[in-house]
This record gives sequence, structure tokens and C-alpha cells, in this order.
Amino acid sequence: MSALEYKVEGLGKRLKELREKKGLKQDELAKKTGIGRSSISLYEVELATPTYTNLIKLAQELDSSTDYLLGYEPERYIDLSGIGDKQKRHIEELYNMFMSAGATR
Repeated sequence: MSALEYKVEGLGKRLKELREKKGLKQDELAKKTGIGRSSISLYEVELATPTYTNLIKLAQELDSSTDYLLGYEPERYIDLSGIGDKQKRHIEELYNMFMSAGATR
């Protein structure tokens, strides 16, 4: 198996779960990301694995992280799908403030 042919256990389940939480159909997610609908379908049933570029596009569109999609941070995901961009920026600012305060201890 080459470096480009790998399988990430559970990626399809997490991808589908996030897509459905945002209320998107596969074709809608495809249009928003520029990824083919058939590719998204294959990712969800774990018959294909997204490229790094597609993984990043999916994470961004689904308000997630690549780590979550890859299964590295299952407990750290926060669903922000019902929150506007301005509120997301405020949450990010608060998070950064807390992180920098923790780094000074």
C-alpha cells in the first residue's frame, strides 16, 4: 500500500455525521467544496479516502478539524453549525485568550 492509499477507520462515519448535522445533502457539500458528489459518497462508505486537499476543504466546510475527521480528537469537537461567522470569531478569540493565559503559567 503506497502512502496515497491508506484507510482511516471511522472517517466516513464522522464525515456523514457532520454533513447531516449541517443539514447538507452530498450534492450540496460537493458544490460547496468543489469535490465530486461520488467522491463524497465513496468517502462516507469508506471505499476511498480524501486527499489532503479535500480533507481540508471538508473540515473547513463542516466547521471541524482535520484531526477530528481523522479520529485524533474525538472528545474535542464542538458543534458550531448554528452559529454565525461573527460569533465564531468571538469564540475563537476567547479560545486564543484562554490558551495564551494557560501558556503563561
